[in-house]
Amino acid sequence: MNKLKFLLLTALLITPLNACYVPASFDAEIEVGRAGFYKIKFDGYMAETNLFNKVVRDKIGQKEEKERVARLKTDLMRDSATKEFEYFKKGHFRIKWEKQGDILKSKMVSFLRRNENLLSISYVKSKGLVTIRGTPISKVNAQRMVDSGLGLQGSLKVITDAKVISHNATKVKDGEGRKKIYYWIITSPFDPSPKLSFNLR
Repeated sequence: MNKLKFLLLTALLITPLNACYVPASFDAEIEVGRAGFYKIKFDGYMAETNLFNKVVRDKIGQKEEKERVARLKTDLMRDSATKEFEYFKKGHFRIKWEKQGDILKSKMVSFLRRNENLLSISYVKSKGLVTIRGTPISKVNAQRMVDSGLGLQGSLKVITDAKVISHNATKVKDGEGRKKIYYWIITSPFDPSPKLSFNLR
């Protein structure tokens, strides 16, 4: 990997450049069942775009970069779902994030947070519909990312025993018992964002 241009690698969640956080090279996994219990795991690299721009364009000193990283870590570690944080360089950091619960009760859960919604599970009670989706990115913003030297690459795996009514997964495999495993592999910011829906009724 070119040390002078650390490419942002992403999958599942394609996000606009004006967002504060951009998911990077990662493996993500979601398991959600017919009863509504879910588990989300994200392990990989992300970038904080404001810090990235400061380091790359404004060429801030090490002291200011260190101070900004400390604030970034404090912000992210405030969430109990953030299990690990490790700064890499140029606004990039590795994060391990895990959360579980009952989507029938919470109705909505988001990675990284609701105002930084990169990947979500939502439940609409009136329709009995559960939807997993990554935040889409427009072609214009995808081109801006490429022009800025930011790439996207990663994988998402969704495991469920529910009857899926629609999805755009790259491939599907049988899992244990009634479970099926849905895979997304994204190699470009122009790839479709993941989406999967199932009905609890």
